[in-house]
Amino acid sequence: MSHLIPETRRARRGATYSREELEVISKYKDEYKEQTTRPLRAHVLRNKILVDLFNYWWQENTLPTDEEGCVARVKVTCYHMI
Repeated sequence: MSHLIPETRRARRGATYSREELEVISKYKDEYKEQTTRPLRAHVLRNKILVDLFNYWWQENTLPTDEEGCVARVKVTCYHMI
């Protein structure tokens, strides 16, 4: 029966990030959760998470070419941080 239990967690509904992208984001999970106010969380998001995520996309040459695709990929919500 143990073979019926999945070894990985199910993806969140509407998740758009790959496993590698989530690894980049998850490095800052604890720091993000430690922040007590919205401005402090926004600071971590803008100055650390999004920077590393953009750099990852740059290195992998996976930057979206159209503006709409770029905006959709950059949106990081607290749901991805939990």
